[in-house]
Amino acid sequence: MTPRPATSLGDSVGRSLQCALCSHRRSAFYCPRCTSDLLQQRRTMLAALQADVAVLRKKTEFALNTKSALVDAEQRLDTSRKKVEVLADAVMKTRERLCNERITAVEETSKLEAQSAGLERGQQLLQRELQQSSGFHAPLLECLDFQVQWAIENAAKARGKKIRELFAFFGLAPEADAAGEPPGESESESPRAPPARVFFRTITSLPLPVSGRFEVMPPEVVAAALGKVIHLLLCVAKYLKLTYPHPMVFNGSFSTIGNTSEGAGCHTLYPDGSLGFDRGVAMVHENIAFLWGSQGGSGGGDASGTRLHPTDILGNLLAVSRSPQLGTLCESPPEDSEKLRNSHDLIGQSAIFVENSQSLDASVEILPHYS
Repeated sequence: MTPRPATSLGDSVGRSLQCALCSHRRSAFYCPRCTSDLLQQRRTMLAALQADVAVLRKKTEFALNTKSALVDAEQRLDTSRKKVEVLADAVMKTRERLCNERITAVEETSKLEAQSAGLERGQQLLQRELQQSSGFHAPLLECLDFQVQWAIENAAKARGKKIRELFAFFGLAPEADAAGEPPGESESESPRAPPARVFFRTITSLPLPVSGRFEVMPPEVVAAALGKVIHLLLCVAKYLKLTYPHPMVFNGSFSTIGNTSEGAGCHTLYPDGSLGFDRGVAMVHENIAFLWGSQGGSGGGDASGTRLHPTDILGNLLAVSRSPQLGTLCESPPEDSEKLRNSHDLIGQSAIFVENSQSLDASVEILPHYS
């Protein structure tokens, strides 16, 4: 074992007492002078750093204060830019839609122009066809008008024939009354002997006086005869589509005339001597006068010169059956009853017309047989 070299105690003690900075002999790690310089240096550096920090703080503060408005402006600008982009998108979409609509409108306009051109060509063609066919249709339409008029006249004649058959069915035949017409009303007058005067006419073998004086006959017979008259008038109205001025209801011997909704305006045709019966008979005359006027008669008479008698109900019906226009439809509303009363003078007239002072006892036929 080799022995360690011996070191000098003084050398080791000398090295440990030197300053780490200036290598001067010291009693501690640094010498006082170096320690003071080091502390001064550190103070200077700390003051410089504090000054730098204060400057940086000021700069940061100023930058923050000056850039906040810019930041807000940039935010507003960004928001506005986004809004502008949205509006630009909407404008582009609207523009595309308008372009599509414009294209569609142009196409529709083109179609309408083509249709208008076709319609104009069709109108021109139709005008030419009308011009060519005008000479053909006019005679045809005129011929059709003649045929329609001929058909209407034939239908009227057929209705007139049926109505005369209806009159004959009720016992009212013009042939049976030809011998009893007063002078001036018969179709052919005999110069050798005057015609016999008739004071009664019959309907279904039920007599009615020509004079209108119903008190000389049994009331049951008069009521039954007037009921037959009402029945005949109602049947004729169905053929002619006629509406009488005074509504009638057939009820046998108790037939009524007048407005049934009014108690005082409806009268039973039964000769009880009351004013209502006279008024009902006047209404029957007015209805016959209206029927006479609808079939070509007037106040001055018909084409043959026949006039209505003021009191002869059955004779007036026979005059209607002899009318050449019998069968004419009458779809117009009835005339005012006041006009009928003024034109025909059918109310308040009950005089007896006896020619050459003939009385009821001197007549050829006074009262036919009836049951």
